Amino acid sequence: MTPTKGYFDVHQDDWDGIYNAPRGSVRARLNRRLRRSVWGRMALALDAARPIEGRTALDVGCGPGELSIRLAERGASRVVGIDSAVEMINVAKARAQSRGVAERCHFMHADFLSDALGDERFDYTIALGVFDYQDDASAFLRRMWRHTRMRLVASFPRNVPPRSWLRRLWHGAYGSRIHYYGASRVLALGGELENARLREHSIGGSDSTDVLVCERTDQSASGPLGAPPALKQWSGAELQTLLESVW
Repeated sequence: MTPTKGYFDVHQDDWDGIYNAPRGSVRARLNRRLRRSVWGRMALALDAARPIEGRTALDVGCGPGELSIRLAERGASRVVGIDSAVEMINVAKARAQSRGVAERCHFMHADFLSDALGDERFDYTIALGVFDYQDDASAFLRRMWRHTRMRLVASFPRNVPPRSWLRRLWHGAYGSRIHYYGASRVLALGGELENARLREHSIGGSDSTDVLVCERTDQSASGPLGAPPALKQWSGAELQTLLESVW
């Protein structure tokens, strides 16, 4: 068992509570205030995974399965969620069953960098809150691209003290290491992918996050190959509107 896997096996209820705390409860209100980037990156991922009806998606590091379930609820024909924490997978399966989409959500307890997925490709591949823990972000992103037919979405946290310092201390106590990024590094990572058009979304705040969207240019109906990356800085008002789409 890796240190990170051990952490998420122990704290699966913390992550599930971000999405499923009772509406109007103190916990739900705190999560909406303190976890804005968590909700924002999910909203951006759901928007990027369109059209979703009848298509497939891969949710890398699926955690309690909230993104997978929402994709299925919006019409995905098949969603595969993969996570190295078995307790997260157990929660995801139970949530999918309770929300009536278990037949279209398949959750796997496995290491994404193993051969668990074989050569299967998906219309959309998504990894939210995953690159925080990757020692080799480049290899991980390339593996995601290998499984991507249309579009890839991935989030990358920024170093914003003191919150980022506290996260490092907290996870370090469980033996896991946190990695932070910046806009230039995120674009550099995306630039390593072949035939990819890049768009980067920046969500500010104490939990500032960049969300990278990579679209296969060989599948795109418009736009020149090698077009420069598109950059989007979300203002506070825009972010609030975005968040309301998922709350």
